[in-house]
Amino acid sequence: MEYGLLSLTPAIVTIIVALATRKVAFALFMGIVGGAIVAGSFTFAGFFEHMWEYLLVSFTEPERLKIVLFILLIGGLLEIINRSGGYGKFAATLSKKLNSPRKSRLSTWGLSMTLFFDDYANVLISGASMREINIRNKVTPAMLAYIVDVVAIMASIMIISTWASFEGSVMAEAGAEVGVEKSISLFFIESIPFHMYTVLAIFLTFLVALTGKWFGYRLDTAPLPDITAEKNRGNSVRIYHVLAPILTLLGFAIASMFAVGSAILIRSNEPLTMINILGSAPSVDLLILSTIVAISVAVWLTKKDKLLNFSKIGKGFLNGTKGMVGVSLVILLATGLSAVSETLGTGEFITGSVADYISPEMLLFIIFVVSMLITVATGFSWSSMAIVMPIAFQMAMANGMEASLPAISAAVITGAVSGEHIIPFSEKAVMSSAATKIAPVYHIKTMFFQTITAFLAAGAGYILLGHGWPLWSAYLLPATFVVILHFLFARRNRIASTATHDKKNAQ
Repeated sequence: MEYGLLSLTPAIVTIIVALATRKVAFALFMGIVGGAIVAGSFTFAGFFEHMWEYLLVSFTEPERLKIVLFILLIGGLLEIINRSGGYGKFAATLSKKLNSPRKSRLSTWGLSMTLFFDDYANVLISGASMREINIRNKVTPAMLAYIVDVVAIMASIMIISTWASFEGSVMAEAGAEVGVEKSISLFFIESIPFHMYTVLAIFLTFLVALTGKWFGYRLDTAPLPDITAEKNRGNSVRIYHVLAPILTLLGFAIASMFAVGSAILIRSNEPLTMINILGSAPSVDLLILSTIVAISVAVWLTKKDKLLNFSKIGKGFLNGTKGMVGVSLVILLATGLSAVSETLGTGEFITGSVADYISPEMLLFIIFVVSMLITVATGFSWSSMAIVMPIAFQMAMANGMEASLPAISAAVITGAVSGEHIIPFSEKAVMSSAATKIAPVYHIKTMFFQTITAFLAAGAGYILLGHGWPLWSAYLLPATFVVILHFLFARRNRIASTATHDKKNAQ
């Protein structure tokens, strides 16, 4: 059945309710309700049948439940560290070196860049661990959330990441449909230079970290949290109470992914390439196991050094998981929104609506925009990639643009990624908000003009590429545009500008 414009109902309802109520989980639920009404042909029987189907999908999809478990465990781990006084000690130690807003911003940016292997772990760890040191230096949580959220998309262009195999497989499957046979690794590697939004958006975060200025300054007016009450637990707190659990999590996760992925490939006689290894490894399962090991280390250290007794450790863990319930609910309900959008054919409608109006010169730009719109509609960048990639490949081949398939692939992926920075119900948006302790709607609102700047610059780059400009110039001109806009119009917000630091430190 063709739903036409009605296929946009779930996305439109979700966005309107989220902006009106600032309650993202409720907005997703209402989006599902709206979609179920349309899918049920506006009948009570049809509505209840589809509503039950989408709620069942939301709360029973195995991979989403695993992601939720990982998030809950991370929440518990971070709260144990927090209650032990570890973050206070960590911030106090770093304050001796990171004694200015600029240093704390750049350190946050650098830390996020090093956690490129997984976007979930990136935003949760870098956001939570750097929150207090940034607040001490008068850097607002909204700016912190923006930096870690955007830099986390590094995972989409890194060979050593949990994204590479999925992206490569989507490209390979789309290529096979049009008679282009390449390996997953080759498809992925060839696309890397063309991820314009990803590169330009991360470049803009660096400018923000360097200068302390951004386009969200007028919206970022919330007072800085009071952290004076967050005290260390006596002299026995050490910086390893933070570093040991976090490094255990990261080290165990990376090592286990390589070990398990390699074992699976050897058993199936498949080539041991970097992308194949990480693609074969059950990444979410191993992240869960790694978090459990990290929690065990945190509990052992906290108890050994007499920072907390078992009762307080347990209460801290439960409180941490409780703080992630809202995030988990959003992720679960977003699964239902994606399912109802698939039923209504939202992605196909958006793509089909523009297919007849595309010239070869504008194909890259249109695909980039369409991929972003489908992420906005479904809430998931990966679903957008799966929907758009085969259609984009078919369009490219129909226009004799086989040589442009690497750029086409990148336009699909980076367009899908950009959509996550426009909606408050994307996974990274809610995780970044949870880690930095701000509301998802507030987070998206404050970073919106940053996102639009990078999006427009990337769009201009794809237009230039489509008209035959060399890649270096297609990057240089948009990047220059970003720099000019930043230095002409970006400003420090009132909190940063009224800080008690001197002018040198305020930089």
